[in-house]
Amino acid sequence: MKRIILLIAFCLSLSAIYAQTIDVIHLKNGFDARGTITNRTESQITLQSENGRTLTIDMSEIESMNQEQKAFDPRVLIGYWKFFYSNGEREDCFDIQIEENHGFYTAKYKRCLMYNSSDASLASIPSNVYYRSSDIVINDNTISFGISCVQSYNHYVGTNREYEGMHVIDNYDFSLNYVNGELVGVGTCNKHWRAFGNSRYETVLDAHEKGRANVIEDSSFGQCNVYFVKY
Repeated sequence: MKRIILLIAFCLSLSAIYAQTIDVIHLKNGFDARGTITNRTESQITLQSENGRTLTIDMSEIESMNQEQKAFDPRVLIGYWKFFYSNGEREDCFDIQIEENHGFYTAKYKRCLMYNSSDASLASIPSNVYYRSSDIVINDNTISFGISCVQSYNHYVGTNREYEGMHVIDNYDFSLNYVNGELVGVGTCNKHWRAFGNSRYETVLDAHEKGRANVIEDSSFGQCNVYFVKY
């Protein structure tokens, strides 16, 4: 009796192990069956397919079996994500909101942030924020998208804006993996441009076009390790 109880417990443990994985079964007829194994004997396998069907497959019909981790579901990406550099430094202007529409996924980000001060240390809260969405490319559990963020710091004399104090452009391409509930990977900075304007021109870009802007940085930083945390 004790041996029977142990045998039943062993079979149940095997069933639990199989239930934790998604299996791909290659059949001799060239087709594949994909799902969760719910029962297995020496002659047959019972498979719960991803669309809810129950399949019973004879072992003689099986070419090979490949156990896989549960398939990545891109719906877990939907929501708000905070941006961090690998050293833990926070950069909220690169935060994103991932949305789904008819099977397409997009990353909504802050395209333009406008501040009412030319002093960055005093401009922690933007006066206006404009958003744009970038298409996400999904390959297995790897997602890729790009963003182009502009930050404008305004200079005021009395009630009139004399010139746009500073203009910052950052273009990034991200390649990230979904790991333990976070997005972890590489950000590639293709453009980092920062310049001060000139009092004779209303905007920094106007001054730059006339060759009168004071360009502080104009480069690409290359790759850096980054991560996003969902909130």
